[in-house]
Amino acid sequence: MNFEQLEYIVTVANEKSISKAAEKLHISPSGISQAISQLEKELEINIFNRSRGGVTLTNQGEIVLTSSIEILNNLTHLKEKLANNKETSLKHIHLACAPTFTFLLYDVLKKYTGENRNVTFELIEKSTTQIMNNFTNDRFDLALVVSTKAELEKENKLNFEYLCTGYVCVLVGKNSPFYNLDFVTANDLNNQKVVMYNFSNKNFLQMAKRFKNDIVFKSNRTLALIEMIKENQVFKYTHNTTLKNFPEVRKGELKILPIKENDDFIYQDFWFVSPSDRPISNTCKEFIQSIKNHLQSMTE
Repeated sequence: MNFEQLEYIVTVANEKSISKAAEKLHISPSGISQAISQLEKELEINIFNRSRGGVTLTNQGEIVLTSSIEILNNLTHLKEKLANNKETSLKHIHLACAPTFTFLLYDVLKKYTGENRNVTFELIEKSTTQIMNNFTNDRFDLALVVSTKAELEKENKLNFEYLCTGYVCVLVGKNSPFYNLDFVTANDLNNQKVVMYNFSNKNFLQMAKRFKNDIVFKSNRTLALIEMIKENQVFKYTHNTTLKNFPEVRKGELKILPIKENDDFIYQDFWFVSPSDRPISNTCKEFIQSIKNHLQSMTE
């Protein structure tokens, strides 16, 4: 006796036909018939009465059917328990993010790992384009990106979930002529000097080009860019949430100013991205909720 034989019995009993059961299970009718006949021989009973009109259960077959359903249900419950156990014991998240989320994630990770010591992380920082192009090969569990819904809908191998909407800002130091402003306009930014992160999203690069900015320094070291901004009359493009809790911002040495164009702010959407070929783990779902809670606390 094996589980396949029990599944065949349940399906044949439901369909009242060996051929229909075979079609549903994607195997040959002869394969099902032989498997059931072997079990009948092993148990020394007839499970089905066979006729031109189909098959019906014998009295002994009814007993076998009831036990088969119970055994298969127990097997399903066993698989679920083992999957939950695996989920509990193996909690590792391979995470990618666009640079705008890096410091936000550091804040979340400090708290989350302190409360969930059995969860480990691997964090990779890349541009949104790099993340999208290499998501499958890099086997990321989760990514945070800056994108439009239309762009994400073109990625048929990815699932996506809206996180929030941020707005584009500039980060300036006390030496900047913009420091005492509440916001800057597109006209203010024309022909100004900027520093750029190497993995800046394409929207920032497009803005620098549109405003004819002179990019005087590029680096993948955030602290190097910060020092340039503090000591010179330069700025960098950023989002309102990126460096909100950064020490120099909280002390007032740096200031985040939103950009207004045509009397409105410039908005961009933030998203979670996950692979469509495997379900998102409960651990990832919990971590996503932690990020949402953190963002909510930042706006309160």
